[in-house]
Amino acid sequence: MYSLNYLIGMSAIAAFAMAGVLAAARKDMDLVSLTFLGVVTAVGGGTLRDLLMNTEVFWVVDFNYVWIAIGASISAFYLERHLRDESVWALILYLDAFGIALFGVQAIDKALLLNFSAPVAVVMATLTGIGGGLIRDVLAQRPNLLLSREIYATTIIAGSIFYIALLGLSGKSAWVTLAGVAFTFLFRSLAIYRHWRMPKWMILRSNLNG
Repeated sequence: MYSLNYLIGMSAIAAFAMAGVLAAARKDMDLVSLTFLGVVTAVGGGTLRDLLMNTEVFWVVDFNYVWIAIGASISAFYLERHLRDESVWALILYLDAFGIALFGVQAIDKALLLNFSAPVAVVMATLTGIGGGLIRDVLAQRPNLLLSREIYATTIIAGSIFYIALLGLSGKSAWVTLAGVAFTFLFRSLAIYRHWRMPKWMILRSNLNG
């Protein structure tokens, strides 16, 4: 089970990195810059989480996460034109969805194991999922996820609450973990497949600049 989780985690890191490169790529950007942005996207959220919880940063303990992110970022740089094919890009998005689902559950387990409260665990899971992308967007000077109507962070928050509720009802088990991962993954996958956006009643309509 640990080996499977590790393999899936590495695949998710690769998907994060490739999605990060494709999201940040602009004409005339060089290999080093985009590789850096890809790695930041892949490990940035988990790094912030571990620093805030005052625990060992996961990629410092196992540098293979960074090697995978570097390799995936370089691949995305050279294959950028092919990766933007609709079917390939969809695969990356679904791998990314699986990544935020898996890492969200792992972040909650880590936070609770360190005796943080359930609300803090939800924050840490959300930060793990979106932190790297936010850092990338700031560095690349592009609109970030939180300023868009895309349903992304919402899926992590909802999945985290669902998983913590299951832990409270049934305790920790393989089935509870799988259910927690499945909930977030399916929610995000539906958002991707159906192109869901935040509903209008949840969007600020006032003309604050007027």
